[in-house]
Amino acid sequence: MNITHLIAAITAQVPMPTPDPLGYPVPAILLQILSYFTLGLHFIAVNFTLGGLLYLIWTKLRKGDDGVQKYLSASLPLGFSYLVTLGIPPLLFVQVMYGQMFYSSSVIIGAFWILVVPLLILAYGMMYLNKFKKNAKPNTQLIVLGISLLAMLTVGFIYVNNLTLSMTPDAWLAKYAANPAGSQLNHEEPTLFARYALFMSPALVVAGAALVLVGILRSKWRGDDSGNAISDMGMKGHIIGRALTVAAAGGLAATLPKETFEAMMAGPGKLFLAIGIVLAVLATVLVIVGAKKKMVLLPITGIVLMVLEVIMLVASRDFLRQEYLRPHFEFGHVPIFEQWGMVGIFVASMVAGLALLIVLTVKVSKNAIAKYKETHAA
Repeated sequence: MNITHLIAAITAQVPMPTPDPLGYPVPAILLQILSYFTLGLHFIAVNFTLGGLLYLIWTKLRKGDDGVQKYLSASLPLGFSYLVTLGIPPLLFVQVMYGQMFYSSSVIIGAFWILVVPLLILAYGMMYLNKFKKNAKPNTQLIVLGISLLAMLTVGFIYVNNLTLSMTPDAWLAKYAANPAGSQLNHEEPTLFARYALFMSPALVVAGAALVLVGILRSKWRGDDSGNAISDMGMKGHIIGRALTVAAAGGLAATLPKETFEAMMAGPGKLFLAIGIVLAVLATVLVIVGAKKKMVLLPITGIVLMVLEVIMLVASRDFLRQEYLRPHFEFGHVPIFEQWGMVGIFVASMVAGLALLIVLTVKVSKNAIAKYKETHAA
């Protein structure tokens, strides 16, 4: 028996790590609902920030509208702060619900996983450097923004590797035996690059909708057509992003294990996926019509629908993960030791935190609008 067969034989006999003996503090369905909501908000912040960075680099390469560049340069650090803040709750929920899988995969790719925090700091720092270095040479600005973009894309790739590996326990022992130092990624996973594309492509969608709204407001405040170019760029980027997302989704469906995909589609995941698709179509129609008709309410409504869309698709994605893990793990196997007081404190803190973010965002937006109007009135 060669080493490959030996590892395969041992893998088949290795039990899953046991769940946390403390169990779940509330029924799993409540944890799922909270995780879908928080992860959906996190993905919106990720998409806005990454997409805004792509649009900013594009406008600088094309020597485009200086107003768009100023808006994006000022908005990206704020978007990144939301990205990080809103990323903490869903990461905690993953550790609570899928802890034994997530920790195992994190150890196996540990050398890369530990790079996530330094890369986030680098990306964030480069965005602030670009914001405050207003008189820097164009090439210098592009280098700074390029570093930030590369860091964000790398973090996303590491996350996709970790999460896909956490869903395939059968691969753990062989990968660990081949490289105990944790300096390898999950490159054997057939869905890896389709998942990564599906994770990144909505960036143009969300940031494009935001630019459509900015362009419409700019035209209304100035009383001219100066915002049309911004709206058109956002609309075109939104459509391109949707096309890329559809292509990535098709690639994922083609590479998923047939039995796993069919099992997911036979359960609640199919309903959430269908609702997400309907919301995506409606949101895109509203963004396009809003860009054409210059109506503020339409892209705002479209953005709200996109938030709901992402939450629905996050739910569908989780049901797919459950099908991947079904031979090894089910929520029903984890004991529940209710701690409603702790959960109540968490929910209250989350609501208060979101309210504070909304208040601060409104305040910052009002100040920016007032400053913009004063500048152009003069």
